[in-house]
Amino acid sequence: MPMWIVLGVCAAVFFMAVAVAGAFNLFNGGMPAAGDERPRRLLASDFTAGDLEAVAFSPAIRGYRMDEVDAVYSEMAHRIRLQEDRIAVLESRLPAPEA
Repeated sequence: MPMWIVLGVCAAVFFMAVAVAGAFNLFNGGMPAAGDERPRRLLASDFTAGDLEAVAFSPAIRGYRMDEVDAVYSEMAHRIRLQEDRIAVLESRLPAPEA
């Protein structure tokens, strides 16, 4: 069998393996910035407005890790919904304004 066929098959198998590994997110894209020693901080379920300023995401090759950003925004949305519901309940307890 000619050598170029063997090399072609080997190259195809290698690129297929890399494509499958990439599809299953087996390559960790997290890379800290040079000299950045801050611990990565996400939001706890009982965060305050001040905690939003302390959020730090892990830099990745194309920005921040999407799973961390999604987790923070999901928790923020949940907390805002709870507060909106609480505001609605408290406003319903107020006496009606007199015309």
